[in-house]
Amino acid sequence: MAHTTIKVEAGVRDRLALLAAEKGTSIAQLVSDFAAGTPTESERAERTARTLAVLREMSGYTPTPEQDRAADAEPARRLGDAA
Repeated sequence: MAHTTIKVEAGVRDRLALLAAEKGTSIAQLVSDFAAGTPTESERAERTARTLAVLREMSGYTPTPEQDRAADAEPARRLGDAA
């Protein structure tokens, strides 16, 4: 396996070392696990599209774009009401 060097500030390196030590692993493995376990934007979009397709198939509910936007805004509206 080829290795490479990633330059980060000393504080970031120290934090990575602490996180790795708490998990009983190395900084290299910590970074590798993060990269492998964090989906890219396109992977998240694909997952969202698949999930919505299944939910729509199961429920028969096919909201309009306006209904989608309203649903997306609802949690913020409710949180604003609670404040």
